[in-house]
Amino acid sequence: MKTNVHDIFKISSSQNLCAEEYLSLTHMYLPIIGIDSYSLYIFLCTLKVNEKYPFKKLLDSLNLGTPTLLKQTFRKLEGVSLVKTYYHEQKGYLFQLLAPLSRADFLNNTLLSSFLTSQIGEVELKRLIDEIKLPMIRGYQEITKAFDEVYTVKNEGISDLFTRLFKIKNINQVQVKNPDFDYIFFKMNFDTNFLDEKLLDDEEFKQQILTISYNYQLNEEEMKDIILKTITVDMDLKYTDISKNARIYYQKKNKKTQPRFVTKEADVFINSETDEDTFRLLEMVENISPPELLKELNGGIKPSVSELKLIEDLVNNTNFPLSIINIMILLVNAEKEGVLPGYNYFEKIANTWARANLKTPQDVINYLNKDRTPEKKTNYSRQKRQAQVPDWYEQYEKQLDSLPKKEEDLSKEEIDKILEEAKKIFT
Repeated sequence: MKTNVHDIFKISSSQNLCAEEYLSLTHMYLPIIGIDSYSLYIFLCTLKVNEKYPFKKLLDSLNLGTPTLLKQTFRKLEGVSLVKTYYHEQKGYLFQLLAPLSRADFLNNTLLSSFLTSQIGEVELKRLIDEIKLPMIRGYQEITKAFDEVYTVKNEGISDLFTRLFKIKNINQVQVKNPDFDYIFFKMNFDTNFLDEKLLDDEEFKQQILTISYNYQLNEEEMKDIILKTITVDMDLKYTDISKNARIYYQKKNKKTQPRFVTKEADVFINSETDEDTFRLLEMVENISPPELLKELNGGIKPSVSELKLIEDLVNNTNFPLSIINIMILLVNAEKEGVLPGYNYFEKIANTWARANLKTPQDVINYLNKDRTPEKKTNYSRQKRQAQVPDWYEQYEKQLDSLPKKEEDLSKEEIDKILEEAKKIFT
């Protein structure tokens, strides 16, 4: 969707939201789409159908700032099937608003419920489930009439009537393409005498398989095993049972209770892929010691005596936590392409970070990622990469050759060994 503030759009909607749909939108959708997309959807619901509006109206009313942010906000609504987007070269954009799933239907959707769990946690999810449970009836005998006690069927199959009456096909199904999953190969794994080919060709069944396999990151062979287990253990092929067995398989395979869901683009309201990378880095630097980190960077080779002395001096002289020292090691390792310099190099970085009042690993990451003006950038060239050099680097390089060799410096044999291992890692 490429727009500017003066482009025109219209709304298509066939319903007003009821109380249940507002509850679902607030308690189920809001945690996974963020306040920006939630506000946009509510605002769109207030606009008149088929009346022309400029995109500037949305930007001004919601204070979203730029068309780029508005585009990202629409994408999240499209991703969870709350909005469908159409474009006509002369008429502009048309946004079809779809009603939110009920809370019960949302929880029965394996993809959406997994995403929600990753955002709010299992305890809060259980509370939401308990809220929508029907109260238990005690002391009464049920005398409700069954379907076939009330209705008769003439000139029509019972399955066709049931499908039409209760709209079994959900037109608001969240779509997943999952291009890495070869559905044709998945089908070829089955004996058609065991599993009806009509079922394998059913579009809804296919979409469910693509969704569940995407949700739990399963390949074709693993999904086949899940289907066979569902048939033999649960004696059926309910989507909820397929999803349940897929979740059990995921937990055993990855030693995790739930997959994490993030947006592909950076998002200020919900977790993004960038946030996930930062989370993983912070988790790693907080849970590994500097000697273990050096061993991993050296391809499994234990740190040398001089490297251990370097770490000891950094700990004693900088007062930085080990997690920040780990980031410092990662930074220098990248800048020097796997060959660590002497203590003076690290000391200069430590002094720069101390003057910047960096106290946590997140402070350091923000500092390294912050925008700098071109005047403050000094680039130096290497054969494979370019990296930003601290202000003190040139002076340090000039002084380096004149410094006397210290006992803690790496020997030639050690340097040759590390270089050989570094080639395997960085090439």
